[in-house]
Amino acid sequence: MMTTALVAPVVARPAAAASTASGGDEFAAAVRDIVGRPEFAGARWGAVIARPGTDPVYTLRPDELFAAGSSSKIFIAATAYSTLGPDHRFRTPVYRTGPVEDGVLHGDLVLVAGGDLVLGGRIQPDGSVFAPEPDHTYPGRPPAPGDPLAVLRRLAAEVAAAGVTRVGGHVVVDASLYAETPESAGGVAMTVSPLTLNDNVIDVTVTPGAAPGAPARLTISPDVGYVTIVNEVATVSPGGPPGRPLRYTGDVANADGTRTVTLIGDLPAGAPDVHWNYPVPGPARFGELAFAQALREAGVEAQAGPSSGASAPEHYTRPNRLAEHVSPPLSEVVKVMLKPSSNVHATGWQYVIGAIAGHDRDDPLAGYARLRQRLFRRAGLDTDPPGSADNDYTPAFFVDFLAYLSRQRWLPEFRPSLAILGRDGTLTDVSTDSPAAGHVFAKTGTSHRGGGPDTDQDLAKALAGFIERPGGDSLLFGVFMEHTVPAADATKVQQLAGQAIGDIVTAAYLLLGEER
Repeated sequence: MMTTALVAPVVARPAAAASTASGGDEFAAAVRDIVGRPEFAGARWGAVIARPGTDPVYTLRPDELFAAGSSSKIFIAATAYSTLGPDHRFRTPVYRTGPVEDGVLHGDLVLVAGGDLVLGGRIQPDGSVFAPEPDHTYPGRPPAPGDPLAVLRRLAAEVAAAGVTRVGGHVVVDASLYAETPESAGGVAMTVSPLTLNDNVIDVTVTPGAAPGAPARLTISPDVGYVTIVNEVATVSPGGPPGRPLRYTGDVANADGTRTVTLIGDLPAGAPDVHWNYPVPGPARFGELAFAQALREAGVEAQAGPSSGASAPEHYTRPNRLAEHVSPPLSEVVKVMLKPSSNVHATGWQYVIGAIAGHDRDDPLAGYARLRQRLFRRAGLDTDPPGSADNDYTPAFFVDFLAYLSRQRWLPEFRPSLAILGRDGTLTDVSTDSPAAGHVFAKTGTSHRGGGPDTDQDLAKALAGFIERPGGDSLLFGVFMEHTVPAADATKVQQLAGQAIGDIVTAAYLLLGEER
């Protein structure tokens, strides 16, 4: 199995056999039927279901460690809520460093990045944040709807309205809130930065040529001159042997901070478009070029020459501020991490929390870790639980944490920021016709460990969150599964496991009523 049956040092509960409260026998039988399906032969399951403020009404291996996958993003989100608050808004101001005379700014125009993770096209007219599933930051996913430069265009319009017609200096992004840092977020390459424009990816759509031998066509969004993509994608005959997979190679940094990279691969003639996004290595420079383009389109002459990006706080005064963008509230921004499960946002949030709430700009991840430990301590939990270094947790730990969240004043904002069963996010296609659809708010987790394409693969599925029952009472739950299967069956078994967990929470919704 993927994870040995380690037991966390907490109050002992039955490990292998299921335990239920009075009246839960029908539910326990339903769970036995679900986990006993042939596709789960040999799998290990764990679960805890509880009512807030009471002992669990159902347990199965409650103290054994399971791979949490992205369900642990609940901890990141709760740390954000508890430190910054659901109403926190991120500010992105634009300052001048010199006087404006006859429309000419004699100095630089500085956009100060403040950690806003949704600078792009996600913001809707009503102020909500669009977080479609699947998220465009994952390879092979289509571009996010909307204009990726929408926020920068509004800022540029404000600069023009302030009477600026030409920037005599440079367009600069101050990204000094914390250092730009290369990361691998769940296997997705990224650079974390205080500036997150279009999630710091450039969406690239590859269209096969009209006939074999013709070059493919690339559509780049936003195309602001940050990266030159040398197109070596060929169109091949359909029905032939598999061609070269798409991949970027030879990524080179130019002297002016721009990039040149080659995209190679083969696509069959007549095949649908393929989306192959380019992760931005230098978000601040990307932002400078994008903002300069938005300014020019607004009628302001502006250039984003190479700059140090150094902070100029002596100029950051109210009289020097020409424009400012204020983000939607945190309770909206966090949805991108929780609903489509963006790994880019999950990593970014840890830096943002550590730098802003933890006041640690030099080591924001350490600042975040301290705040999360404080949150665990307040919840009465081990601040460094066994297995957590590998993102392994017990079902009991999750549900005890959810019990603490259920007592927080911001729970009404927190719950709907999670994926909703059968309605949105990573739960869009799970139990869509279930009576529980629309009444379960939870975070999914999916992970693979070990194994190659020709060997067995270790899979994990998880779901943790809140059930809103018909009578108005609530349940807290964490359901986990680990299974080792042939590589050829991995995708199908993971899908079946997701549906099975949906069946389990539906059974809880229907059968585990409040005791009278």
